[in-house]
Amino acid sequence: MHCSFSMSTGGGHVDDEGAPDRAGPMSIDDAAYHVVHGGPGGVESLAPRMGLPVGTLTHKANPNNTTHFLRPTELVAAQLFSGRAHVLHAMAAALGYVCTRATPDQAGGEPVEAVMRLEVAQADFVRALADAVLVGEGQVTRNQVRRAEAMGQELIASVGHAVAMLRGRMRPAPVVDL
Repeated sequence: MHCSFSMSTGGGHVDDEGAPDRAGPMSIDDAAYHVVHGGPGGVESLAPRMGLPVGTLTHKANPNNTTHFLRPTELVAAQLFSGRAHVLHAMAAALGYVCTRATPDQAGGEPVEAVMRLEVAQADFVRALADAVLVGEGQVTRNQVRRAEAMGQELIASVGHAVAMLRGRMRPAPVVDL
């Protein structure tokens, strides 16, 4: 089951807006830099896992470098090893898309559980929308939008789980002898 909670304001943020839950939109080049340098251990930890010298990976992730570039397979590896999907999200945003993490069915094929999880996700999404529009004078904060986006993604995943549960319970097609 999912829950929703609020955090106190963080340093450097205005009083009515808590610390951001994730980085805001950034360019693909900046996202690659942050993936390479911002993970645990930084570039020194990531480069050996990718099979690259530290200097080479540093140059490839430098947005100001015009001679070294991260290949698509290297971008995927860097995001996988660092646990940071910033490049994926930056690319999706540049193309007008949003990425949703694929999660396995949490209901275990149980219809009542799947429907209950779907309804909880819908309630969380509606709560995030209502909290955003009912507070303030028509102004919505970036964090309120991010919270609604996150709850919307959970709702989308729950819809997928409910449909997967139905598919799993579908009777086999009749065999027709010709």
